Amino acid sequence: MARRMSIDELEDQLLCPICLEVFKDPLMLQCGHSYCKSCVVSLSGELDGQFLCPVCRQTVDCSASPPNVTLARVIEALQSRGEAEPTPESCPMHHNPLSLFCEADQEVICGLCGTIGNHRQHKITPISTAYCRMKEELSVLLTDVHQYKKNVDEHFNKLINNKSRIANEADVFKWVIRKEFQELHRYIDEEKATFLESIGEGSPLITSIESQVKQTSDALQRLKEMQSSLEVLSNESQLDFIR
Repeated sequence: MARRMSIDELEDQLLCPICLEVFKDPLMLQCGHSYCKSCVVSLSGELDGQFLCPVCRQTVDCSASPPNVTLARVIEALQSRGEAEPTPESCPMHHNPLSLFCEADQEVICGLCGTIGNHRQHKITPISTAYCRMKEELSVLLTDVHQYKKNVDEHFNKLINNKSRIANEADVFKWVIRKEFQELHRYIDEEKATFLESIGEGSPLITSIESQVKQTSDALQRLKEMQSSLEVLSNESQLDFIR
């Protein structure tokens, strides 16, 4: 018994080989292959000339390529089953949906850009594949950013802890320094009082010295008087001196 094809698998079979999007106004060529009408016009330039089928490389007459009505109805039926999707952006040059990604130029392009346009010799991947790859790269980048943020947070917390520890140690050092200087001031005050007291005790000695100075001064005065008397006596005559 043949396996039933899912809707997604069926839609994959309804993609134009040129633009890789769901057929729009499909035409059936004489060789049996179908393409979007706009894709055939973009490649041939008109619908009444010769056309080289991109799939089988057979030359066919475009004027003998009728619309593929059956294929168009199948696509219409499938689209009516699902929700309406927004119209994808179109290529400004070929007016086809942007469905491919040029790896060389890092640009989103249409099927014709990769077939006959400036990107025909570049590495081209479906936009869905590029999207999945970029999502994976973004996931890896986010993981790296989260890890880096975690490391920065840990470093930040260490800095905060070190700051608190140093601040606490500084407070302890300040307390120790204040206490040591208080002890030093107390010692200096005690020594100051002792020296002042010892100087104050020198007053009796000064009084004694002053008394001795007075006595010596009195003795000097008496000696001066005696010296004067003797000098007067030495100047007298012999008679007065003997008397």
